Amino acid sequence: MTIAVLDRLAELAVRRDRGSGVVETIIIVAGFAGLAFTVYLAVAGKVNSWISKIPGSSGP
Repeated sequence: MTIAVLDRLAELAVRRDRGSGVVETIIIVAGFAGLAFTVYLAVAGKVNSWISKIPGSSGP
């Protein structure tokens, strides 16, 4: 009986561990997505400022 209880506890510990990897992966992916968005905004702003400096680039 004691062995069955210990086996059950070990099984629960393994299941709990399995979910933590998924959560960590989601956090890492979300962090990289935020970083990519920040870089995109910085580059887009820089490109728009370069384009606005070109004579005649703002319409007829």
